[in-house]
Amino acid sequence: MFTRRSALYRWLAGCLWGVAAWNLTAPGADAEAGRFESLGIPVRAGGLMGCLVGPNGRGGEALYFNFNQLSGKLFLVQVDPETGEARQYDAPEGPGAWAFLAGPDDRIYLGTWDGGLVLRFDPRQPDQGIRVLGKPSRTEEYLWQYALGTDGWLYACTYPQAKLVRFDPRTDRMEDLGRLHPTEMYSRSLAAGKNGKIYVAIGMEKGDLVRFDPADGSQKSILPETLRARSGATSVGVWQGADGEVYAEIAGKTVRVKNDQVEVVNGGSGKAPMKLRDGREVTAFARGSFTLRNPKTGEVQERTFKYAGAGDRIFMVGNGPGGCVYGSTAMPLEVFRHDPATKKSEHLGAMPGGEVYSMMEHQGRLYLCYYGGAIMNLYDPTRTGWRYGTSPDSNPISFGGVGDGHLRPRAMIRGPEGRLFIGSEPPYGEHGGALGVWDPTLNKTVENYRHLVTNQSIVSLSWDAKRGLIFGGSGNWGGGGTRPVEKEARFFAFDPSAKRLVKAVSLVPGARSYPATVAAGDKVFTTAGDRLLVVHPGSLELLATHPLPGGQVEVAMGFLGDRLIGLTGKAVYEVDVASGDVTVLGMAPKRVDCGFAVADGAVYFGSGTELWRFSPTPRSATQGSLSP
Repeated sequence: MFTRRSALYRWLAGCLWGVAAWNLTAPGADAEAGRFESLGIPVRAGGLMGCLVGPNGRGGEALYFNFNQLSGKLFLVQVDPETGEARQYDAPEGPGAWAFLAGPDDRIYLGTWDGGLVLRFDPRQPDQGIRVLGKPSRTEEYLWQYALGTDGWLYACTYPQAKLVRFDPRTDRMEDLGRLHPTEMYSRSLAAGKNGKIYVAIGMEKGDLVRFDPADGSQKSILPETLRARSGATSVGVWQGADGEVYAEIAGKTVRVKNDQVEVVNGGSGKAPMKLRDGREVTAFARGSFTLRNPKTGEVQERTFKYAGAGDRIFMVGNGPGGCVYGSTAMPLEVFRHDPATKKSEHLGAMPGGEVYSMMEHQGRLYLCYYGGAIMNLYDPTRTGWRYGTSPDSNPISFGGVGDGHLRPRAMIRGPEGRLFIGSEPPYGEHGGALGVWDPTLNKTVENYRHLVTNQSIVSLSWDAKRGLIFGGSGNWGGGGTRPVEKEARFFAFDPSAKRLVKAVSLVPGARSYPATVAAGDKVFTTAGDRLLVVHPGSLELLATHPLPGGQVEVAMGFLGDRLIGLTGKAVYEVDVASGDVTVLGMAPKRVDCGFAVADGAVYFGSGTELWRFSPTPRSATQGSLSP
């Protein structure tokens, strides 16, 4: 669900950071070099993580809606199923919680990411709000799911060391039960068996199914060798069915788990429906609404409720049709548009992914490609309304995944013959991303190059029409749950006519990625960490390095008119295409999280939940150079 940020790298001897640091206070780095302006918070939807039925603390029942806020704190909304009346409770810690359960003590439990904390809400004492009970494991940052064991403990699976932890709601005692796999990072789902044992699905690189026995603390892998993939990742998920039995899906097959035995079955039992005491089922729920159905009479009731989100984190912004700036928030994926002419933002609507990673305007319409699965979509702003779907009347219309090796479609450019080139990180548990070629006349992938850079992701691209080459940078990582197998990233040239990789080189020893690339004039400019790299387009020889005012923001360098502009986490900078010199145009008043759009003479970027605009002064103004 989250983008990778560039790290600091080992640099060539002689880099003069002292000069760069001194120039950060030069005249060009102050407010006179340009004007920053907050354009407000475009989306306040909140990310709905789940819904459950629980006690309302007054003898009745309530629906509980669990919302995340990546740039704030999670909140819980307690809703009366009969009236839709809602009460909102904000958490003191944690941006979101995957783990969510109504406990045996009539209290509501949440388990956070970005901290791995156990939170509790007591409906009988609502004035106490949501309380932080503690962190069951000092190493774990995610509590993915809860399961109630027959021993009365709440068990949770974790990341990043694939552990099992537990919490006793009777005493508030917590225990770290240790790793369930020696190398994997994810224990992603779990289920409690009627036999008292806990079953945990492991992933992502070497999937496994592990049985934990609370009686003696033993653990054992029960995944049959016949169901393990001979190569690549083995996907595993586990759940408790409506019949109380434990089921798992392993490599596309459904199995029933009995003690330490695994039996392949046809279908199996799904999870139990969410029910009120009177038998009505919650058949649908969303942000601000839910549906109840009486299975005896068939009567359907639809309810709405209100809540207040503080704002959704902006994940990326880009240029779109009509001179407008478009953007996507993350978890939830909401798309917005900002019109520079009116300085007004409009929340357009949602798509089912985690966030849009890349977008590209094409003939008055906008392609948007989102995580997961690198799903390609096309939005037409001339049509009324936002109706996401796959039917011909949908807007945006979804065409499905780009292809093999694509999960996070980090980079998208327009190349020869008007085709779009998409560079991606690979799926969970796999190495080797891909470069896909999308034909807008057919709206499908017509070419796909997996492992274009062996075992690495593709994170930046630029088309050089003069030379007929695509230049790009890789990231040395694989998909989620993997560890890099290559020591450093590569910078490469690809010939789309010959359909071959021309060359791939290491420009900087130890660099993990080259996250922003632009071909301009007789040079190619790319970045690594807090350095601008000037590259010869023929030999891919590193010609020069120049310090940047902070770490480069991913895919955030491009032309504003004839000026080559880029973003770091701290500043807006300009590159002299002839010399490669870097000039600070302005130090941002808030951290720059994402970019990149240029419109109406300004640069647009995201900072937390806010959209920002930077208007640079003309070149004639005094500016501070960062070049040594």
